[in-house]
Amino acid sequence: MLEVGLVMLQGSRRAHEIAIQNASELTNTQVSIRELRSLDDLIGGGLDAIILPGGESTTMRIVGGEDGTGLLGPLYSIIRENGDMPVLATCAGAILLADPQDGGDPIISAEVDRNAWGRQIDSFIGPVAVENANSPIQCVFIRAPRFTDARKPSVIATFDGEPVGVRESNRIALTFHPELSGTTIFHEMLIEAALSVQRGAAA
Repeated sequence: MLEVGLVMLQGSRRAHEIAIQNASELTNTQVSIRELRSLDDLIGGGLDAIILPGGESTTMRIVGGEDGTGLLGPLYSIIRENGDMPVLATCAGAILLADPQDGGDPIISAEVDRNAWGRQIDSFIGPVAVENANSPIQCVFIRAPRFTDARKPSVIATFDGEPVGVRESNRIALTFHPELSGTTIFHEMLIEAALSVQRGAAA
């Protein structure tokens, strides 16, 4: 059984729950979801992977910061201290990994420009070419950020030749919303990464 922590600060959290449940069936893997709302939800550890949904990055920093729920700082520490911890971050979640603003190092080395695709009215659905996928996937971009430097992490998804998905070790950052796009491929990646870490720990 894998335990996946789903950050509940903002964004399409229920859609992520459905996507991870569907991915668990496709990978024949039992998955339990732990909803992460506050520091108390991190007590006891035991998480095998983390999903950091989108939303509005400034709001997420306020809600999850020291004057809010206090979740983000300890969550960043867990990810940094466990270099193999699988993480799936979408849209604003990718911004938080690239620019956590907690006094520590970036959690992924890609650089991100927030809202670079435009305002809410500029949101769109477009074909994303995904590594190891047979054909492009129609994905949802909502006030999407843009990778301005993604040379060090591996590029795993592109739109019109531009990087929109990167992976660094087991940390996956996407500038779009796969949970709203009818695909489970990235949630499957997360599960497979967690299973790989679990097997390595048991060896």
